[in-house]
Amino acid sequence: MSTASWRRISEGNPHKAVLAVDFDSTARPEAGFRRFAALLKPDREIWQTTQPDAADTELLSAETYLQGWRELPEGVRGHVDTVMGYCVGGVFASALADEIAGEQGARPALLLFDPEPVDQMSLYRDLKKTVDTMSLLSEEEREGYIAEARGLCETERDDFGSLARQVIKLYETAAGVVFDQLEFDEETSEDLLGLFRSYISYLFAARQLNPEQGWATAGALTSAQSSPGAPHALWERSFPLGTEEMLSSPDVAEATHRFLQERGA
Repeated sequence: MSTASWRRISEGNPHKAVLAVDFDSTARPEAGFRRFAALLKPDREIWQTTQPDAADTELLSAETYLQGWRELPEGVRGHVDTVMGYCVGGVFASALADEIAGEQGARPALLLFDPEPVDQMSLYRDLKKTVDTMSLLSEEEREGYIAEARGLCETERDDFGSLARQVIKLYETAAGVVFDQLEFDEETSEDLLGLFRSYISYLFAARQLNPEQGWATAGALTSAQSSPGAPHALWERSFPLGTEEMLSSPDVAEATHRFLQERGA
């Protein structure tokens, strides 16, 4: 048993554990499960995934992620009741629930928040979101990087790994200009570059999984615009929120609490 791939975000009954899958970063604009756990009723044992260290420097397979996460933390001493996943995390959550079912004999419940499968344009959207925040670049520079990313993602259809590496290179070029202006040292620059590489690795790995069958047993809590994965879920409840607010909403937390309470978790 190991905690290397997990971080406890709420303490409670270790015999009724809840697992959460997400790409956790203090730099992201969206609320995460650490914030969400504080909104849930107390005394729930919730653990969240962490990312493999090697993802900072290379694209890792889905099996590499699942291999780490199937080693449940020592604090989980009994039944894993529910696996939750936010956005792309819902792809991994379905596969992880299957892995756990093989170990404990019963598949955990699956609760998804704006579940989203990965495609080529996922890479474009995330690079655009990042470049849009680079205010030290001129508008023309930002538009140029974003247009190049769109062109790559609209034309590269055969090799997702190759496309992912090209998007990483494009980000490194854009970020390098900003880091030079800010006079970041090499260590700081590499930490920030590694964070982006790790996220692209996360997308690359999720692309290798087919979650639709697993999602057919799941519940989906979604933002106002729903989400691409929600139609595959058993049921969906939508909230008048943006996706970035889903894990900071008391209403979503209450719906989650009731879902878990009905299961005795």
